[in-house]
Amino acid sequence: MLACETVVSNFPSGKETGGSAEIVTTTVIVQDPSTIYTTPVYLRPLIVDPTPSETDIEALRHMRITCGWKVEAIPSWVIEVGNKTRLLWFIHLEPVEPKITAENKPIGMISLTLLDPRDNALANLVHPEQPGDRVEIASLFVYPEYRKRGIGASAISQLERIGKEIGAKWATMNTAAAGANMSLYKRMGYREFREREKRYPLKEILACGWTEEHCYAAFLEKQL
Repeated sequence: MLACETVVSNFPSGKETGGSAEIVTTTVIVQDPSTIYTTPVYLRPLIVDPTPSETDIEALRHMRITCGWKVEAIPSWVIEVGNKTRLLWFIHLEPVEPKITAENKPIGMISLTLLDPRDNALANLVHPEQPGDRVEIASLFVYPEYRKRGIGASAISQLERIGKEIGAKWATMNTAAAGANMSLYKRMGYREFREREKRYPLKEILACGWTEEHCYAAFLEKQL
C-alpha cells in the first residue's frame, strides 16, 4: 500500500500557478512498508516571461541528457509554458529564494500539460473550442542519487492537487508499459484507461539502454 500525508503551504488559490516556490511534505511508504520516507519537496516554476533564464534552460538540458530522453523537446516546452498550455516546475530539496546556489540546485523536474493537441484524451483542460476536464502529469525526472525517497510521488501528489484546483477532474499519464514506475503509479490510484500502443521510437529506446518492449506506452488516469 502507498500512504501519503500531504501538508502544503505557499500555493496561491484559484487559477494562479506562477510565483514563488511551492512546498509539499509527503510521507510515502515505498516498496518496503516498514520504511517511511519523509521528504520536503519545493517546486519552483519555470518562468518564461519575457524569456527563461540560461541557468534554467541549462538545468533542463542537463536533466534530459542524463535521462536520455526528450532533450530536443525543451524549446517546445518553453513555448507551451509561454502560451499557458503547460506548467513546468523544478524540484528542489531546499528553499530556492532569493536565488539558486550550488547547494540548492534542482534535483528533478515535473510538468502539468493543460492541452495536448495531438491527444485530447490526455490533456484538454484549456481546449480553445471544447474545454475539458483532463490534465497530464508529464516529464517527471529525479536524478538517480535522489530516487527511492518518495520525491517523485511527492511531486505527483502536489500536481494532482494543483490540477484539481484549476478545474481538472482527471489526471493522466503516459509512460513506458514495461517501466519500473508502473507499479508505483497504480498504488497511487492510477489505472489504464485504453489499450497500449507502440508510441516511442525504437532508436531512442535502445539509446536509453532499454529493451524493445519499452516502445509500448501505457495510458493511465486517476480521478481527482
